[in-house]
Amino acid sequence: MAISFSETFTKIRECFQEPEISSLWTENLQSITIIRDVYGAIRLYLEHDNNFIPQKADITTLETSLSQKLGSYYGKDIWLPQGEQDGYKPLIKVIIDQRVPAEWDDDTVAPRWYILERHIAKKAWTDKDAGSPPWEQKFVDQGHKPAILTFFSFKGGVGRTTGLVASAITLASRGHRVAIVDLDLEAPGLSTIFFPDDVENPGVIDYLLEKKIQQNNWPLKTHILSINEQTLLGDRGETLRLISAGTVDNNYLEKLARLDFQNVVDHELPDTLRNLLRELESASKPLDFIFLDARAGFHDIGGLAIADLSHGAVIFGTQSRQSWAGLTNVIRRLARPLAQEQLPVILVHAMAPTLREAGRVEELKAFADKAYQTFQTNYYDDNEIVPNIHDSDAPFTPVVLPLQDDLRGDIALFLRDESPEEASRLSELVKVITSDPYQGLAMKICRLFGREFHKKMG
Repeated sequence: MAISFSETFTKIRECFQEPEISSLWTENLQSITIIRDVYGAIRLYLEHDNNFIPQKADITTLETSLSQKLGSYYGKDIWLPQGEQDGYKPLIKVIIDQRVPAEWDDDTVAPRWYILERHIAKKAWTDKDAGSPPWEQKFVDQGHKPAILTFFSFKGGVGRTTGLVASAITLASRGHRVAIVDLDLEAPGLSTIFFPDDVENPGVIDYLLEKKIQQNNWPLKTHILSINEQTLLGDRGETLRLISAGTVDNNYLEKLARLDFQNVVDHELPDTLRNLLRELESASKPLDFIFLDARAGFHDIGGLAIADLSHGAVIFGTQSRQSWAGLTNVIRRLARPLAQEQLPVILVHAMAPTLREAGRVEELKAFADKAYQTFQTNYYDDNEIVPNIHDSDAPFTPVVLPLQDDLRGDIALFLRDESPEEASRLSELVKVITSDPYQGLAMKICRLFGREFHKKMG
């Protein structure tokens, strides 16, 4: 019976548990590294004791067992480097540097188990290690640098971008300096919320392409958009800064195609995005927050934003099996297995029932209970003390954002004409996106990074 991709690791472990394999191989091995290539095929790198010299018959027995267990997934390659063979040193170093302990590995028992995944894409989601933001957390804690926060949802259409915009406006109207960056390159939309459709301005996609060619001749500071509409921010609110995804014109798809290719070929995307954020911070300082709007789903740039660029994440989910299936993997990624600490996170129960809807209490409880169980299993280390389920600041305690009819469809946070009716429309819309539920999200963001939630200034 053919096996599937997800069964391969289990089958390898079964192989080494067989008596004829275990008695010879397992007892003489220091480590077993499973190398899974871009097609899913399996190869093994085995480190063994120096006094153990496997015979051809021993290797044949192991290969036969692996072939039977793995079927077509066996790459027919067992690597047994002997001693200090100079020609193999660079390759051995790559394997040892890039492999990570397997989930089932027991570091007190030999042999150790390691995994080395060979990917072309999705590395930000699948790599066990975590990258580093453009500046260290200590500078955020000291107030010298802004906190970078990624807004993410596994499914689209749950109000992620609206939540980001609402938080940015709420904080800016209270004196915080906020910049927002549209990383949803496949479905950009932040700029159209704040500006008419005919506004053309280079954005993230242009930075990623132009910088590689023009380098310092393409300064980001000339392409940062300013948002200072008084109806949004009040008389004394701070100007919002925006880097759009870019202008969706006849060249946009050509730019996007080249970006995908460059990410696969040179793997420079994380460093380029870090440089973008450094330039944004330098051109807009002082800033308190930088909000990143990441594409829904397991997209490469969304994974990079969470794993390599941010000091925290706001994740949006609904009370559905589909949503929780995706969020569970995101929460597991936020645990950042090889990092010293988990990535701080705020959970949002999106599209929740309103106060007058039947079943509201039951759904809120079901979401909160599922969140606690999911974080307890996937976010906290076995040795950690999980906060009390009623701890309002715990990452599993959701901010509840009810579904609001006024926020359906296109949101225009600019005056489309100079009529009194248009001014009234915008004023009412601002009241909705700065109402209590969204204020609660903004307040939790401030608490997450030790910032004061200022009183309204305008």
